[in-house]
Amino acid sequence: MIRLARREKLLAGGLVIFIAAWSLFTAGVKPARARIETLNRVISEKKQELEKVRAISKEYIFLSNSFDNLHTKVASQHETFELLPFLESLIAECGLAKNVETMKRQVLQIDSNYSEIIVEVRLESLSLGRLVDFLRKIESSQVQARTKSLYIKRNMTNKNRLDSVIEICNVKLSPNQVARM
Repeated sequence: MIRLARREKLLAGGLVIFIAAWSLFTAGVKPARARIETLNRVISEKKQELEKVRAISKEYIFLSNSFDNLHTKVASQHETFELLPFLESLIAECGLAKNVETMKRQVLQIDSNYSEIIVEVRLESLSLGRLVDFLRKIESSQVQARTKSLYIKRNMTNKNRLDSVIEICNVKLSPNQVARM
């Protein structure tokens, strides 16, 4: 066996301790630090995703409640209500009968439970005040009729007058849903 001097024994012991410490660092500490950094990054990402899920959940609850309210309003609407005759009477009430060019009715099936009735009203040569009055009466009426779209342009013959196309919509329960109520 080789005899080593005291200094060589200390150097060999120090080398063994250094190699053991280095092995422990590379095998245990370094991967653990990398894993902790990864987990910290993932935790912050997951917190952001959780906040998004909470926001979407609040939006879902709001929309669900709004849908329930809409369903209640639509279900409480008279079964015999028709949008076109209502608009005709409103136009007569506002004194716009001479300004009506056309009125078209269209029914869109939203899903198996609901349909949307859209009436397109083309008005020609009317003042802004009368148009606003007509729209205000639609919005403030007790029926579930709302303005879906509005297109306004100047009248070609009289620059002080307006031509407009208004789409007014109303949602109704399909006949099979009304029977269930």
